[in-house]
Amino acid sequence: MDDKKRVLVSAAIVCVVLLAVLSSFLPNIFSKPPEVVVADPDATASQPSGPEDTSDPHGVVVSVNPRTVQAVIASLERYESYSRSLEVEYFDDEGRSLGASAIQVWAEGGWLRSSAALPTGTVENAIVGDGTLWLWYSGEDALYTGPADRLSADLLQRIPTYEDVLALDRADITDAGYVERGGVPCVYVESADPLLGYTERWWVSETGGLLMAAETLKDGVVVYSMTSNEVVSPMEQSSAAFALPDGSQLYLPGARSSS
Repeated sequence: MDDKKRVLVSAAIVCVVLLAVLSSFLPNIFSKPPEVVVADPDATASQPSGPEDTSDPHGVVVSVNPRTVQAVIASLERYESYSRSLEVEYFDDEGRSLGASAIQVWAEGGWLRSSAALPTGTVENAIVGDGTLWLWYSGEDALYTGPADRLSADLLQRIPTYEDVLALDRADITDAGYVERGGVPCVYVESADPLLGYTERWWVSETGGLLMAAETLKDGVVVYSMTSNEVVSPMEQSSAAFALPDGSQLYLPGARSSS
């Protein structure tokens, strides 16, 4: 990879990381919030002695609100195998679009492939798995490889990771509940940073554990938005999903389930 390409890749990754840190998710009008069974986040280890109730081995029933939403999200599990498409758009501080990307995603067995059509017309391809990142641009010969961590897959999709919600100070969570987003039942979370003027909003699928939508607002203006289209699980089978440009197969779809 020449110096120009290294600079472009480095700059792109830095921008993605910064935008992901600020990412978020529009409140809807909530109906009476449903209930979910999770461990009570305020329960202490010591409980009064007495007859044991075995009717519910999983925990107590709690509604989703700013106090309990972190426990609810921690209980969600992502699909093991899925494919979907995303739309990500950035805006300036006056709400004018700075460009949108359409991203195709395939994920299975801890591996993820993303193909992002960037506003410039370039298609960025990436595969993450086994602690490694492979990245290349359609029509070019250069292939970048490097280490990957647990955040790499989400960053390459230009989406925030909802695990960030778990790290929030509970006092920063301003709203939470169950809503429907694009026909999908979701856990909704909103947090605010009054000092910097940012509001972050997440919609996380209750059934698949995937982030279905996100928004970041700066002083009330949307500066980032992400929307997921329909999720297919298990993933749509494609033998080329986890193949490099030279045909090398990094992971064979279905291998995990058939082993």
